[in-house]
Amino acid sequence: MLSNIHCPTIRIGKRSVNVFPYWVSLLIAGIFFGLLGAVTVLRDGLHVTGLSNAIPWGLWISIDLSAIAMGGCAFVFGVIVYILRIKRFEVIGKLAVLLGFLGYSTAGMVLLFDLGQPLRFWHPVVFWQPHSLLWEVTMCVVLYLSVLIAELMPIVLEHPVFHTHPWLTRFRWIGNLMKFAHKVAHWFHSAGPILAVAGLTLSLLHQASLGATYSVLAGRGIWFNQSAPVQFVFSAMSGGIALLFLSSVFVFRVMRPGQVSDEALLDIARIAGGITLLLTYLRVWDWAVTNYYSFNRTIALQTEVLDTVAPYTLTFWLGQALLPIIAGSILLGARQIRNFRLLMAVSFLPIIAAILTRWNYNFAGLIASISYDPFTPDVILNSYTPTWVEFSVGTLVISYWLLMFSLAARYLPFQSTKEHH
Repeated sequence: MLSNIHCPTIRIGKRSVNVFPYWVSLLIAGIFFGLLGAVTVLRDGLHVTGLSNAIPWGLWISIDLSAIAMGGCAFVFGVIVYILRIKRFEVIGKLAVLLGFLGYSTAGMVLLFDLGQPLRFWHPVVFWQPHSLLWEVTMCVVLYLSVLIAELMPIVLEHPVFHTHPWLTRFRWIGNLMKFAHKVAHWFHSAGPILAVAGLTLSLLHQASLGATYSVLAGRGIWFNQSAPVQFVFSAMSGGIALLFLSSVFVFRVMRPGQVSDEALLDIARIAGGITLLLTYLRVWDWAVTNYYSFNRTIALQTEVLDTVAPYTLTFWLGQALLPIIAGSILLGARQIRNFRLLMAVSFLPIIAAILTRWNYNFAGLIASISYDPFTPDVILNSYTPTWVEFSVGTLVISYWLLMFSLAARYLPFQSTKEHH
């Protein structure tokens, strides 16, 4: 069943070398390096990082928000496959579920280290704070991760090892356990439409609430505004579906050719392009409302101070306006272009724009913050430099994401062998 998978190779002289084992070894080395930083921060606390009371969120939270955004394709294709029942996307929908699970599990790993008391990670589930946006985000992420596990379980259990391994008959308790697991997986598969609706609801709630966390902060420059909830939702859809297109071309066109039609892959690019253009339109109008139609001297001063330490205005106009317009237009015309190399290249731009959105929202209002004095407001310029511990933990979670995706692309059976599927 999995014997027709083509692993990427490189030619060295007359030899073709399979790069997969070397790639996996590199990622395992990155995980071991990350564990050094993980042990350090869990042993010594957050004072070994560059975080402070003025800058409580830094590199880790940016990775966390970006990972969640990259999982945004899961709830979109859950609706497409299970609610709209568009069958040509069924296999791609399984890959979308995998990307969603990897994104949200990566975010959970980051938060474990970002918490001042990591052993209290379970407190939000027990001690409710219904008036807190961050509590609502936490509960939605926990529940949605559970939904993704339920959606991923039937995909994983379709692997032949869970049906034909000799241990299933040699050890009766393992066989009985697998029979029970298959029954549960079948029930989850039957409940696919219910899980899709639950995933859509939870995703929209927490993606919007992430933006609302920033929109309730007054005077935070061009990044903090009342349309932030909508921008966060569309940003996750744009970047997540662009990543799904990249992953689908690699998995279903390079490693498993013929498993998914080119037309279905091109349709994914068109969806990503349309949402990217819609998001860019919203961003530009929001900038005009914030900086032109209702000019605020404090916001203008804050943006000016930000530009002295980092090109924040440039990142907006180049990374979140101009390049996404170009990328969205090319992706929208994917059926006419039909050049997968070009489409893969430009699909990186919505991903970068989504990461830039999270990065700028996270840092802009913290680095150049407005004082709390209502009579003489002033812009305070803070500083933040990540330490090696933060880069180490960042390497850990990114290596985890890449390793799990690589193993899934190599071994996971996305094409079901059961006719009733």
